[in-house]
Amino acid sequence: MSHFAKAPRINAAPVQVNTQYLQIYAQLKDLLHKARIEHFSHASLIQYDGRYYYQIREVKLNELQVHYLPVDGQVSNLTDQQYARALASQWSEKNIIDSKLVTQFSPAYPEINRVLPVYRFSLEDGNFLYIDTLGKRITAHNTPLRESLSFWFKHLHTWQFIGDRHSPWRILPMLLLSGALLVMAILGLFAYSLLWPRIKSTRLNNHAIHRGAGLALSLCLLGFATSSMHILIDKFYPQTFRQTVPDNTLYTHALNHDPVKALIQSGGDNFQLVAIDDEIYSQVVSYEKRNMQFSYWQQRPTNINNQLLAEHILHAQLNVQGQVNHADKIDKFGPTYGFINKRLPVIQLRFEHNPSTLYSVEPHTGYIAAVDNTWQNARSWHFGYLHKYHFLNPIGKGPRDIIIAIICLGLVSVAILGTSLYLARTFRQRRAKQQRDLNNNELLKITKEQA
Repeated sequence: MSHFAKAPRINAAPVQVNTQYLQIYAQLKDLLHKARIEHFSHASLIQYDGRYYYQIREVKLNELQVHYLPVDGQVSNLTDQQYARALASQWSEKNIIDSKLVTQFSPAYPEINRVLPVYRFSLEDGNFLYIDTLGKRITAHNTPLRESLSFWFKHLHTWQFIGDRHSPWRILPMLLLSGALLVMAILGLFAYSLLWPRIKSTRLNNHAIHRGAGLALSLCLLGFATSSMHILIDKFYPQTFRQTVPDNTLYTHALNHDPVKALIQSGGDNFQLVAIDDEIYSQVVSYEKRNMQFSYWQQRPTNINNQLLAEHILHAQLNVQGQVNHADKIDKFGPTYGFINKRLPVIQLRFEHNPSTLYSVEPHTGYIAAVDNTWQNARSWHFGYLHKYHFLNPIGKGPRDIIIAIICLGLVSVAILGTSLYLARTFRQRRAKQQRDLNNNELLKITKEQA
């Protein structure tokens, strides 16, 4: 139901570099030496206040530090938060009231958003915008009501107040409750089916409405209960790859080409630096109808491609390797890669030794976005179709969510109506018993008087 508390969609414009303004620039390697940065994990170009900067993420003492080195070689004090603030203001076209760095998921910014760290900005209209500076993207845009609903959802629906999402103390009670709902749904179908012929009147009344609605809603409750149990059982097997931070370590001394020159030669829109087998390459990004296309350069184009990079990432992070029998680039969410994964674009790979598992890798950040096997696919289908009703997507997400909201309210209404009918019957029986007792007492009294 939080669909109805969504903030307006913001289309974040890609961060593109006009290479005409990069004819005179300082070499990245020289600036890294000057800043005493010996190894780093990210390098690309950004624009801020009319100037271009190298955006560098340095891994230092297990902490992430983002540096902004002006390409003209001059001194600058630009910080990561200032750049994030500029992106938030540019994309939202709103004044910024407040900002803070978010390094952990919370009820307001839950795990479903996938990306950390991010900056959270309070906009003048009261909404909250979350910015990932390295990915140069919006990870969430929420209204205060939506964040409030998210808070209560995490505590009352997923029971976050009990413990960690994979804690047995949290999962087992929820499994018991879901099991009780499953039994209730089965008994509801059984009872309403058997009781239906007992309705002799053809006119609508509370009993007929209650039983008709109960039969339909028991079917819905059956889907909700079984899919929630499927999800809860899956939580006993944490997807550890989601906690893996890419080790894209780049050593300054190993940088043997000029990434800006590669960008100019390729005619691309920006670059990232990636490492494959201790070799550093410029991953040149070109935007085609907002889709990211990648090519790989050093002094000239190389034979490196998306598949080779994805294979390297999977081997480095999950020790997965072998003969690839399927490779594809995914630019939008769909049947094989759902919106729940958030990251785009991704390269999907299947290996001959394990064709039932599909790996999805985000090439420009090095993150593994999804690992889907037969169990995961079944869980996703079960939850998507019987819990979130994705089979209704062709009619639109708005109508779909209205139908789900009506079903949820219907379950509450049937429970209230059923309880009221039960209490009304109990009160009638109690009054009838009292009346019978009263009549019996009066009859006994009259009998005694006659005697």
